Amino acid sequence: MLPPEVVGFLDRLRALGVDERIVQAERDGWIPLVARSPERVREWIARKREQIADQEFVDFYLDLSAALGWSDNDPRLVELADRVAAYITRLAEERGEGYIGDPGGIEPALAELLDAFVVDTVPSARRLIELLKQRGWAGWTTLQRVNPPPTAPHPPRPETHPSSNAAPTSPP
Repeated sequence: MLPPEVVGFLDRLRALGVDERIVQAERDGWIPLVARSPERVREWIARKREQIADQEFVDFYLDLSAALGWSDNDPRLVELADRVAAYITRLAEERGEGYIGDPGGIEPALAELLDAFVVDTVPSARRLIELLKQRGWAGWTTLQRVNPPPTAPHPPRPETHPSSNAAPTSPP
């Protein structure tokens, strides 16, 4: 049995028009999460509620619902990957990489299981995950940036002579 707050979240997804197969995959994912870490459920569900308060995130759920019928070579997957990558990149910049990549310390083996629920439910999700990786994001449940943008080194500051107002000198 799932906690009432999780059931309420699933009901909210239904009310938003998310396909029942996606809702069921969410439910299937919550079962091992609740069994493994019941003390974390409030934290995780709070994050999910926060996410579905964002229309762009809701649109992602609705796009996934539509993608249930898409083939791996459907051009809409490329467009979806572009939108999702831009969205998660913006979230990572605004809230930090930890917000994106660590939804409360889900163990890697459990994350793999949850990812499998998605791929089993939305066959084109495997291709979407590949496209996201090409756009710098790997994984699903626990997203990680791949090939993070390099931090530009600061150019060396020109030297000045403290005893004069001479122009900066550069090394030979």
